[in-house]
Amino acid sequence: MAVKTKEIIIQTVMEMLNERPLTKITVKDIVERCGINRNTFYYHFRDVTDVMEFAFKREMDRIMQTHLEADNVFDGLTQIVELLQENRRAILHIYRSMDRAVLQHQLDVMCEYIVSTYILKARDYIDISQLSEKDQRLMHNFQKCLLTGILLDWLEQGMKEDLASDMKHVLNVLRQMPPE
Repeated sequence: MAVKTKEIIIQTVMEMLNERPLTKITVKDIVERCGINRNTFYYHFRDVTDVMEFAFKREMDRIMQTHLEADNVFDGLTQIVELLQENRRAILHIYRSMDRAVLQHQLDVMCEYIVSTYILKARDYIDISQLSEKDQRLMHNFQKCLLTGILLDWLEQGMKEDLASDMKHVLNVLRQMPPE
């Protein structure tokens, strides 16, 4: 029963985030809609932000374990973009709230995972062994920050552009460039 109650709370918060900003959602609103008491809510979560953080972390973990089969960095980023677009209103409400750090952190974790996964796959094509450890870490961090920055900029612009299509276009342009 506890697992079911926890899921109901999470689902309710996500529904409410699609209706209104995070700052307009209270524990009282959640428990009334769920038909539970405050103690039940606090048995599972500290506050509304805790619910949101738990839901994001769980979804990101699920994607990393099952869906992230990126052949390149852009493919991995496309998968994140699609997830964010599925919950566009909720994501924008969170991004525009004081609790945006939770979302930013989860995006950073996902981008870290994408870059790490891609680097492991790319070892068959790209020899990075000749780079120093420091240079490898710098390249890894640069790519992660680039991806995170692209996502945060897209969120800042209100997710108006079709970022997945734009990334595919950039990848095609890069493939057509002659090697140096």
